[in-house]
Amino acid sequence: MNTDQHTTPMVSIALATYNGVEFLAAQLDSLLAQTYTHMEIVISDDGSTDGTLKMIENYIEKFPVISLHHNEGAHGIKKNFENAIRSCRGEYIALCDQDDIWLPQKTEKLVNGIGSYALVYHNSLFIDSTGHSLGKTIADKRPGYTGKDPKVFLLFNAISGHACMFRKKLIPLALPFPQARYHDWWLAFIASQNGGVKYLDEVLVHYRQHEKSKTDILARKEGTVHRKEFTIFEEESAWYNSCANISGEEQPFFRKWAKLYDARKDQWFSFSLFKLARKNSRALYIFKKKNKLSNFFESLKLLWGMKTKKTVG
Repeated sequence: MNTDQHTTPMVSIALATYNGVEFLAAQLDSLLAQTYTHMEIVISDDGSTDGTLKMIENYIEKFPVISLHHNEGAHGIKKNFENAIRSCRGEYIALCDQDDIWLPQKTEKLVNGIGSYALVYHNSLFIDSTGHSLGKTIADKRPGYTGKDPKVFLLFNAISGHACMFRKKLIPLALPFPQARYHDWWLAFIASQNGGVKYLDEVLVHYRQHEKSKTDILARKEGTVHRKEFTIFEEESAWYNSCANISGEEQPFFRKWAKLYDARKDQWFSFSLFKLARKNSRALYIFKKKNKLSNFFESLKLLWGMKTKKTVG
């Protein structure tokens, strides 16, 4: 696509790196091969100690569309993406991991597909560390969603950061990222109530799964740590309260949910939370790909208060 830079919006690709030299060249090559050319590649590095920085500097010498920004010390993936996003100039911002491969028409199709929505995302094919297909896509695990209901993103998420592009107007609404949950989950939640999210049912990224991957959607890694119930409770409580602090038409629902969930800490049973979940089950469990009976049992998990769990444990 030969884009006229005077009439087409700029896309900023926000790429977060950290000791990613093993796969980074393949990713950068795929970004530079995009058919949509009115773009910039904004890299934020979180203190790499391998050959990542040298590789990026070599690319910058050849391709001025790439810029590099350093964090002062290592702050983790959320802060690293935050740093990249704040440095972006484009009307649209596409998040990018350091170890995937973008198909050439990805950016073009996202720009053409976003319409009036605040965020657009697509399907991805899982590949292994050598680049071979694992025969599954994200859609095989999580159905896509198009709409404007933030309740959909309260309990589950189907929007991976590497697959999404959003309007720059979301930045002041979404940053800084809260401590609870992942940055892409938060972006989906914010976008859903500020213009909505749109799903493109097309594979546009080869999504690499390997031992150093931050996410494990396919549950391929061994040695999964089973966290204690109260650790999970505190994390979920923090997430629900973050959601409840965002103004919007559904804020009364999120405030009620957060209040009822927090009350579980000192309860044997939480009938009110269970009823609220049942009343909104269609939205809350849309990503579970389960039938009504299965959704009922998902809601049933919320019936038990933490006093009951402590007794059982």
